[in-house]
Amino acid sequence: MKLQIRCAAIGATAVIALAGCQGRGHEVDEATNAKTVPNLTLQAYSVPADRSQSIENSIDSALGGIDVKLFGGARASITSAGPGKLLVYAPRDAQASIGNVIETLAKTIAPQTSPVQVGVHFWVIDGQPGAGADDPALKNLAGSLASLQQSMGPLHFHLDQTATLVGVSNQTGSMTTADGSYRRVFDFRVGTVNGDTARLQLGYQDTGNRGLGMLHTEIDATFGQYLVLAMAPGACPTGSSGGIPAPTTCRDKPALRLLAVRVDRLPAKA
Repeated sequence: MKLQIRCAAIGATAVIALAGCQGRGHEVDEATNAKTVPNLTLQAYSVPADRSQSIENSIDSALGGIDVKLFGGARASITSAGPGKLLVYAPRDAQASIGNVIETLAKTIAPQTSPVQVGVHFWVIDGQPGAGADDPALKNLAGSLASLQQSMGPLHFHLDQTATLVGVSNQTGSMTTADGSYRRVFDFRVGTVNGDTARLQLGYQDTGNRGLGMLHTEIDATFGQYLVLAMAPGACPTGSSGGIPAPTTCRDKPALRLLAVRVDRLPAKA
């Protein structure tokens, strides 16, 4: 019976040279191979802590391509012994080559960055026609709302719903609020974070026919800044049967409905 010996590689150019590995397609007799099983040894390597996981993944991928039969059934492997320390179990003659590759990767692989934790705050706001006092819960949005009052005439604002979600970079999140059968769905995906700016995908769904039914958008948000994402004409909410507007509610039909958002950078998780 014949064995196929395979050489393992990291990336496009870094090759771990294994004892007895003479090239793809080279075949040896199994009886001969059994007499020349390389001596597996365990060796520790120091690496930059912020690159440790990436280096471990790269080396492990390469070692996984080695035919374990070549080493009497023992698998060459790599594992972490703590931040900045990797343990490699491999043929003695291969350790020098593995060490060279680890040294190269330590210099070329980009450091890992810790995920940034963010809070995403939503406000659903109704603008009522005419002068009047704004909802006290909206005092932090006064500047954004004042610009609407200047451009659209007398309005006063009432908070309909608020929601806060927490996530980290490259993570999605969703929240549903319910008032009987009336549901609002808030969702987000935090993309890249660059300094004080975060790329976000934001979504909103409203099943109550209140004027702003659905929104999906992507923005670059500055941490701590209030943004009016969307604005739509207000609508009478539907009644409980047949989709017929409720007359008593329609007397208070809002002039418009707004969706506002603020994104905050939160302290890193302990």
